[in-house]
Amino acid sequence: MTTNQLSIFMENKPAQLVKVTETLKEKGIDIRAMSLADTKDFGIVRMIVSDVEKAQSAMREKGFMSTITKVMCVAMSDTPGGLHTIIQLMADAGINVDYLYACITEIGKDAYIVMHVDNEKKAGEVLKEANIRMVTADEIAKLA
Repeated sequence: MTTNQLSIFMENKPAQLVKVTETLKEKGIDIRAMSLADTKDFGIVRMIVSDVEKAQSAMREKGFMSTITKVMCVAMSDTPGGLHTIIQLMADAGINVDYLYACITEIGKDAYIVMHVDNEKKAGEVLKEANIRMVTADEIAKLA
């Protein structure tokens, strides 16, 4: 089970992120989870948004290059070691986690992690076998 992630590529200079967030605000698009990584010259914003196609269209209108990528979203215990359990399962199965980022849904409830792995099918099987819940795109969209 996967959800769609929007990745936006931009120059690493002042006000670029402002343009991204302003565009989403103008289009009425909510950010559900977000990660920003950079190099000296460029950055990549990865995000789960309320309407990925509308967001990608808006980014293109503003001149940003973007892609939509399938990622897995997993519910994990919001306790110390919750993330370790999932990462250990991936490692034991020989699955590489390319990147991940997290968001809290409500304190004391499950936290969600968004992750991109090198073997999505196998990762899904491992998580299912361990009774770890995959989060649907609809659940993410309904986050308040």
